[in-house]
Formats: sequence, C-alpha cells, structure tokens
Amino acid sequence: MNGRSIPILPVGVLVLLLILTSWLSQYAANDGSGVRELGRNDPDVVVERFTSRMLSPTGDVQYVLVAEKMTHYPVGDTSLMEQVIVTATSPGQPQLVAKSPTARLISGGNEVVMEGGVVIDSSAFGSSPAMKLRTPRLTVLPEKNTASSKDGVVIESAQGVMNAESFELNNLTKTLRMEKMRATLISGK
Repeated sequence: MNGRSIPILPVGVLVLLLILTSWLSQYAANDGSGVRELGRNDPDVVVERFTSRMLSPTGDVQYVLVAEKMTHYPVGDTSLMEQVIVTATSPGQPQLVAKSPTARLISGGNEVVMEGGVVIDSSAFGSSPAMKLRTPRLTVLPEKNTASSKDGVVIESAQGVMNAESFELNNLTKTLRMEKMRATLISGK
C-alpha cells in the first residue's frame, strides 16, 4: 500500500455512509408520493368477506355494509367492492336492503357508487307495501343522507309500477323527486 490510499479509505467510507444516510432519509420520509410519480396506484389493503357497520350516536346500528371483497387504493382514497349488500335500519322505518355486483367508495366513503344492476328491497311497514327499486347505477351520499340515479329507475309494489328517467331520494326530508315519471297503478290495492 502506498501512503496516499490510507487517507482516501476513511473519506470513501464517509462518502458512502453519507449517500446511504441520505437515501435512507428520503425512503423513510416517502409518503407514497413516489408511487404517484410513477403513475401507479397499487392496492394497499385487500379484505375478503368485508363487513362495516355505521352506528348512530346512541349506538344503534344504522346500516351494515357487506362485500365479498374490498380493495383499497391510496391515490384518491378509493375502494372497489364486489358482491355488495347494504342493509339500512332506522327505528320507525322499513328495513332497506340494497344489492349490487360492484360498488366504489370514493373519498373515504363520502360517496358510494353502486353499479351493475342495483336492486333495493324495502320491507312492508305499517300501511306501506313492500317495494322493489331497480336501477343500473345508484349514487349514495351518506353524510347528506341522499341516494340518486340519472340512469333510469323502476319501482314495483303491490300497488303498481313507476318508471322514471332519474330520481333523488332525501332521507332527512323524506322527499323523493323523480323526472319524467310514468306510473301504472293496480286498482283495488
């Protein structure tokens, strides 16, 4: 060894240590933005037989969301679900059961889009008969307590059939707004 290689060795080790520390610091501080820069949005959570319950302030179950599979994507905080069943229960209200082949939870669940042929069954309650609602796509805004579709809707009951181009249901105000509605009523029911 010559006399010059000895001082270069510690400097080389220090430079290597500095590079490694810098890389480690950037890696530890990465919040997933590196994935976004590459244009990738790989799932961060996959759950089979997913179940979620929403409780009221008093602890009563307001609705239960069940999916055969739920896949969450970090970019946009979006979840995709398969074979979805939502059961809504409220005191003094009929039980509602909504089913669809697929659904998307957008913005952490602030918007739910059920797709692929949505069917909602409402059990008979008081003087109201059981009803069935069918639509290709249903958008639910849980915080606003609304559900809507602009893709057509058919509502069937023992009293008749209603068809509409679109509808919006506000569960807080108990109002149903339908556009271009046609109804066929069965007499005597």
